[in-house]
Amino acid sequence: MLFMLSNALIFDPDTQKISLAGQPDSAVTLSAPAVRLLLEFIRNRGEELSRETLITRVWQDFGYTPSGNNLNKAVSEIRKAFQSLGVHASPIVTVPGKGFYFDADVTGQKRLCKAATIEPVPPPQKTKPSKRKLSLSTQRPYCLAALVVSILIGGGYLFSEYAMKSSKAIKLPNEKLGQCTVWRINAPERPITLSKLPILLSENNLDCQRNKYDIYYFSTRFPLTNADEIFIGSCPENKKNLCKTIRYKSGVEK
Repeated sequence: MLFMLSNALIFDPDTQKISLAGQPDSAVTLSAPAVRLLLEFIRNRGEELSRETLITRVWQDFGYTPSGNNLNKAVSEIRKAFQSLGVHASPIVTVPGKGFYFDADVTGQKRLCKAATIEPVPPPQKTKPSKRKLSLSTQRPYCLAALVVSILIGGGYLFSEYAMKSSKAIKLPNEKLGQCTVWRINAPERPITLSKLPILLSENNLDCQRNKYDIYYFSTRFPLTNADEIFIGSCPENKKNLCKTIRYKSGVEK
């Protein structure tokens, strides 16, 4: 299970790392006691926890010697990790004479069980369609799929806790928008509608009437937050220019 904290950080208890969303190289490694303490705060977000309760749940229940000094060290370690990643307002709030409470937005995301795959769909023609798999040298759609999945884990930024039961797939483009080629990236149970795409592209100064782009379009719904997440990757055909990533969060799509 991964956790998004303060709409900016990704916390991975399994690897004991906390990092900026979408920037795994920024990861800070926490000690085992600090990981257990942060998990306890996450499970009881917004609830005042006494020092005695935390010491019992984080140390004594795991067979370690209970110590107020150990609690202080773990709290300090978590605060320093947040500060080093640019979150200077500590989410761990001290309640004088009582204990602490955790004041941060928290959303959870189960790990993806399967990696993104590429499945070719031949363009309509009279000749017999080829069944040959796309070569890994076709870098753009594959990289964009990995980027989208990465952003979904780290960058969404209100993830709800649900299981991703099926792998994402890329199909060869079957949509044209002006001079742009549209690639759909989506789970089978979540069909994509492209009616919003021209407006979203226009808002981000992407003119498909004048310029040629490869457009990678992905959307998903998070049922617990009752909202849709839309991710758009746009790559100009001139490969010397960088691709652009656009993300939207909206209400339920009808």
